[in-house]
Amino acid sequence: MIKFIQCVRKKPELSIQDFRQFWKTYQEKATELARAMNAKGLTFCTTLNVEENLQVMLTRGTSEPYDGVAQFLISNAPRTIEALSREPGKSLMAELQRLQTGFIDLENSAFFFAAEDVAIRR
Repeated sequence: MIKFIQCVRKKPELSIQDFRQFWKTYQEKATELARAMNAKGLTFCTTLNVEENLQVMLTRGTSEPYDGVAQFLISNAPRTIEALSREPGKSLMAELQRLQTGFIDLENSAFFFAAEDVAIRR
């Protein structure tokens, strides 16, 4: 399986609450896109605003956590690319990209493809 992963940071001027409102809309549109491209799965994670995250960052010397993570699970890359080149995938992708520019700090986010290696599945 291949994953398309989006590690997202909010624009600095947005509050966490505002980010989460945008993120909810983004999830709805990303779900429509995942269906249109026949993705095998789609997950979203939202970082918890808890003291433990600050402690991990300070003790391990890591950067701030991403505000959200989206993972599209793809089993057939050529078929996915084809689906994104025709409707409705093409316009859904354009709409998702427009949403991204409104609330995501793209320069400090990361979008990438990765191979999935499952160590434990229950």
